[in-house]
Amino acid sequence: MAQTESNTPKHAAPKQVGNLPKTSTKDPKDGKGPEGKRHLWLIPVVIVALLAGVYLAGVAVFGMRFLPNTTINGEDVSLKTVGEVASAASTSLDDYAGTISGDGISINVTASDISLSYDGDSYAKTAISQLNAWEWPLLITGTHKLSSTASTKLDEDKLTELFNQAIAANSSATRLSPSQQITYDSTQKRFVFAKENVAEQIDANAATTKVAADIIAGETDIEIGYDCLLDSTSAQAALAKANAYVSATLTLTLGGQNAATIDADQIAQWVTINDDYTVTLNNDAIDAYCHGTLSSALDTVGKARTFTNPRGETITVAANGTYGWSINGSEDATQIETALAGGTPTTVELSTYLSAVNVSNGGQDWGTRYVEVSISQQHAWFYDSNGSLIWEADVVTGLANGVRDTPQGVWYILNKKAPATLTGPVQADTGQPEWTSEVDFWMGVTPSGCGFHNAPWRSSFGGTIYTYNGSHGCINLSYDNAQALYNLIAVGDVVVIHA
Repeated sequence: MAQTESNTPKHAAPKQVGNLPKTSTKDPKDGKGPEGKRHLWLIPVVIVALLAGVYLAGVAVFGMRFLPNTTINGEDVSLKTVGEVASAASTSLDDYAGTISGDGISINVTASDISLSYDGDSYAKTAISQLNAWEWPLLITGTHKLSSTASTKLDEDKLTELFNQAIAANSSATRLSPSQQITYDSTQKRFVFAKENVAEQIDANAATTKVAADIIAGETDIEIGYDCLLDSTSAQAALAKANAYVSATLTLTLGGQNAATIDADQIAQWVTINDDYTVTLNNDAIDAYCHGTLSSALDTVGKARTFTNPRGETITVAANGTYGWSINGSEDATQIETALAGGTPTTVELSTYLSAVNVSNGGQDWGTRYVEVSISQQHAWFYDSNGSLIWEADVVTGLANGVRDTPQGVWYILNKKAPATLTGPVQADTGQPEWTSEVDFWMGVTPSGCGFHNAPWRSSFGGTIYTYNGSHGCINLSYDNAQALYNLIAVGDVVVIHA
């Protein structure tokens, strides 16, 4: 049966019913559809990532490589690596030669002995540190003038080994006793290690530190000293103690006036370094010094003295009398020992048995107030503290026969009495005084019994009377002159009697 043909085409689209949405016929992969629009944000992210990569790569490169248009001290280093610049700057100092001496050793050293060279690494790193690699995008087109200094370096281990070899070669084969190891050097005014012993006291590490700095500074003649010796050894401790003593120089005073100095040379004679490295002072030697050398130098009692009186006469007084300085040696020795133990220079006021006014070294150690008696002129003068003449008189002194002479010297008034009875020597056969005299005014001068007094039995004074009718040793005065002197003079006033 024949088919009936329809006018409706095959597969025709169904008829639209109502307002149904139209179906797009575009390919979603063409980027213009909704799916394509959702992936557009990836583009800036990729760009930023690429730029960041380039930036970080630049930081890495220019952290170890110099930027274009860069010079160091005027030398072009553009785009060179730190290693390349360091290598170029690292040159040896083959021409260096020096000498290290002191502390008992001597070392000749050359550049090759200690690998002495310029430190190129430091030079290059100091220069590149002046550029900030993180700013390379801003800096890459600029010009950069950098500065740096090639410092010197050496191998300290090799230098230490040189010291160790020198120490071994110069140390004493025979162990010295402590007192032989440490000796006093009068030139340096200090105790030092004996040359045979000092080398073994060197601290190689301390010496290396000191000498390395000197070599790097360009020194060629290098001295090492006490700062390079071991601090922990008993010998070093003993050396320090001994030098503490000799550094404690003393100024000795009398009445606040400088009288003597105890210097390092003198102190060194009292320092004893014992076998166990303890250091002590020889107190017996100090005591002997005070009673001997010091006493002899400072004591003036009974010694001759030269002075010039207000009348302009220069006179030497005989070595006799009771007035002057007399130090207390025992107490002064104790004071000196205590002062030295302090370890620092100081002043010691000396203790005395007798005191004077001035420290004069053989001159006038009394003040301006004193009585002067001239035997040759048979006259006496009394000067006040301001040097003014307040009394004078003719006198008669002891008979000049070698027995009854008035004792010369520097004395002082021991006592006063008015009236007084004077007696002569006691006679062995009778037990009675050889003579007795009554006087109105007595002023005692010498412990043996000589003094000033009036002499009622005399009618004249002065001249040459003393040569044929002199006294028994006293200084005779008229009544008026004796009374005037008695009223002026005081116990303790100085009396100078001379020829």
